[in-house]
Amino acid sequence: MPYDTKLMVKVANLYYREGLKQESISRRLKISKYQVNRIIKKAVANGMIQINIIDPTVIVSALEEKLEKTHGLKRAIVVQNSGLSEFELKAKLGQAAAEYLTDIIKDGDIIGVSWGTTINEVVNHLPPRINKKVEVVQITGGSHKLSVNLNCHDITRRFASCFNVNPHLLYAPALVDSKKMHDLMLKETSIKKTFDYFSRLSIAIVGIGAMYPKMISTLVKTGHILDQDLENLKNRGAVGDVYSHFFDINGKICDSDISSRLIAMPVKELLNVPYSIGVGGGELKAEAILGAMRGNYVNILVTDSAAAEKILKLS
Repeated sequence: MPYDTKLMVKVANLYYREGLKQESISRRLKISKYQVNRIIKKAVANGMIQINIIDPTVIVSALEEKLEKTHGLKRAIVVQNSGLSEFELKAKLGQAAAEYLTDIIKDGDIIGVSWGTTINEVVNHLPPRINKKVEVVQITGGSHKLSVNLNCHDITRRFASCFNVNPHLLYAPALVDSKKMHDLMLKETSIKKTFDYFSRLSIAIVGIGAMYPKMISTLVKTGHILDQDLENLKNRGAVGDVYSHFFDINGKICDSDISSRLIAMPVKELLNVPYSIGVGGGELKAEAILGAMRGNYVNILVTDSAAAEKILKLS
């Protein structure tokens, strides 16, 4: 039975755009439900209705492959970002990183944990109990000005609790006042014992910080860096950091007075960790993530599509 073109367009609009069921369309247009079904099929067959299925995983998979090939990563994990808020993005990155971690962790692993809002989300998305025999190590000093759930000790403790083990904590501030104080603290027995684990890490999970206003504000407020340190880093072209080791877009460490006062895992030991997992996303972090990859501070990346696209343009 031939159908009027206007009727076909009307049925197609009601069905696909307004989302009405065929029975409702039948009542509204006073035609049988059978006719509605026939009209829809005919409109699809003659090309009046064209159905496009867009698979976002294809785009994401292509970004992952490009990042891996371009930057020699062991693995890139990209989550789709279609206008996510900052909170939503961090939660999604945390979930992706947590799922990857649970896949690769094995008995005997020694896992280093840093601090930050994104790493906090990783811990939030881990299963409450993971049946693996591991050791958990805090790899950067802390700050008493951080909120409880972002405190380095708290994040490391909660991470370790998933494995029902006691963590090796680093009872020291991230940054001390002088190199002399730094050297003295590294001789303290409990700190020295924690540092001894750094060369034995099999997995490190780190956030990637970026040198844009919000991060700068946080670092200054928490006492991680002073205003004069900040100016020095800007002058040296710093774009980001991994647990307060600052680097430029080419991955070169921006050596400054900070380096001699920092209580954290040394960069040279991070470079030897088999699985160094960097977690960070958002277009504003693209330069920082690029620098972290170029410096080989991370060999596994968990990021989002917006950051990935900008990284590939920059590189």
